Amino acid sequence: MKIAVVGTSNIGAIKYAEAQIAVEHPALQITCYGLPGRGFDEAKVNETLVFQPNQSDSRLCKVAQRVNGCAGLDLTTFDHILVIADTLGMPATLWTAASYDIADWPARTGRALLSEPAFLSAMHEAITPRADHLRSQFGDMPIHVALAPYPTTAVVPKGDHHQMPYAAMAHHPEAARIQRLYRAALTRALAARNMIFVPQPDETIASPFLTKEPYGHGSMDFRAEGRLLNDHRHMNADFGASLFRAFALTLHQHDAASQNQEG
Repeated sequence: MKIAVVGTSNIGAIKYAEAQIAVEHPALQITCYGLPGRGFDEAKVNETLVFQPNQSDSRLCKVAQRVNGCAGLDLTTFDHILVIADTLGMPATLWTAASYDIADWPARTGRALLSEPAFLSAMHEAITPRADHLRSQFGDMPIHVALAPYPTTAVVPKGDHHQMPYAAMAHHPEAARIQRLYRAALTRALAARNMIFVPQPDETIASPFLTKEPYGHGSMDFRAEGRLLNDHRHMNADFGASLFRAFALTLHQHDAASQNQEG
């Protein structure tokens, strides 16, 4: 079975886990195709369903060819497509959560109050345009979608790598509830657009919206063989192998559900 792994620089985690994935999933053959974040956001399938960068950006087209060994990827030749996309409205959701106390919840921090329906509406408004855009990039093709990984816990202390609003979730009293609500809303939004959500594996998560720090150690730049990143946003091959296991499990569950329906 042929699998296309398409997305931003975060595909590097799977790209560098290919040897481990081949051992664990010998029936699945992977092809990775990645573009830098902005370049991926402007990429889409053409009339023949070849996923490619904006053709007016000659520099990016050269990067695509150099990094991937091809200018574009013909998605019709694959059985399944895993897209490691952007943050899909998550930062905006977390900014809202960090800026208000939700009136319907017990925790209070002294911030202005926002009702739960208003919070859920803001979450929906953050997710919807990103889900619509992602859908438009792949035409009508069914795809599986994973978020860009949560940054590691190394971003919580203030310093060079500090990242709000993820850092705020480390001590937020309702972080677990927010994560559940966000995952549910994103799952529904993607499903409504013929996309299947693959959540970040629980084994990699230190706390809601933060990844265990070891998964960020030794992360590699997908654009250059052997170049280390260690930026706490891109993850290493161990993370890639874990994410691919979650994806493979989703495929198995989908196949089992289809067979039950046929039966």
